[in-house]
Amino acid sequence: MPREFTRNTRLLLSVLTASLLALATIAGIPPASGGAVKGSLVIRSVTDPTTGLAGAVQGRPFTVVVQALDDLGAPLVVTRDTTVTLVEISGPGSVGGTLTGTIPKNSSQGTISGATYSTFANGVVLEVRSTGGLSLSPAQTTVNVARTAVKATATPRSSLDVTDPGCAAPTREVPVCGFLKLPNGANGTILLTVGSCAGIVACFSQAQAPPGLVTASVSLKDANGAPLYTKTAPATFVLGCDKTLCSNGGVPKFNVLIDVTDTGAFEVAPNCPSKGVLGATQTACLDTVQSKKDGSGDVFSVVLFDHDIRGSYP
Repeated sequence: MPREFTRNTRLLLSVLTASLLALATIAGIPPASGGAVKGSLVIRSVTDPTTGLAGAVQGRPFTVVVQALDDLGAPLVVTRDTTVTLVEISGPGSVGGTLTGTIPKNSSQGTISGATYSTFANGVVLEVRSTGGLSLSPAQTTVNVARTAVKATATPRSSLDVTDPGCAAPTREVPVCGFLKLPNGANGTILLTVGSCAGIVACFSQAQAPPGLVTASVSLKDANGAPLYTKTAPATFVLGCDKTLCSNGGVPKFNVLIDVTDTGAFEVAPNCPSKGVLGATQTACLDTVQSKKDGSGDVFSVVLFDHDIRGSYP
């Protein structure tokens, strides 16, 4: 090929490239800088930092930990600070607070701290997107948002009652609450939450108020693994039901749905054989003798148990 033809060809290609870059700039399309980044985001956790609860609590700041991954799923160290932004994909409320965070240069992981969600609900779908720095595929996760959550620290053989100041008694707005009575203590951290039963158990079939599910996460064994409670000396879980929901009929009419496996295997709590005693094959039972309806018409159902438990009303 003649040398002059080669020089002219290169000159022409150079002019064409410059023209294309100019057109891209005019159209608002930034020119590529080193090619597209191959990678994606993954959401490692969504946590309520106040209690350590996996998920969030309505109106309370929660924390989202995100990580960059390469195409093989291994941690991807970003070459410059990368901004990540949290958005809601679906749910009955809205996200607010601090919605952005950073994966620092030379790291693969970052945190969004201080996001909030406006209402309690299950199955809220959140997404994290890269909005600055490296371009990474977004990631989604589904979270449950509790209405209230409290944490307590227990000691074996030291009596403890765990109540929720935000749900000390059932009301029209929060029709189901719960509290724990642990006369022989417990071991370590206790979480007591009130959330939605929607999508978890078919509760409140006749309810006009928002559904509620009370969950108690507690270790009932000492540091050596010895049980702190027995069938004749069990722990107590009290569920309160507001009169707007539980007004018709006496206490025995109101069944309690319980799950002592934390797997979603809910069932109607069987009656205890007698006051304050679990049956020989029971891990939880409804003590109809100790259960009561107070002067305002609210129902307080007493459930005896020797295992972690979740409960609500059908």
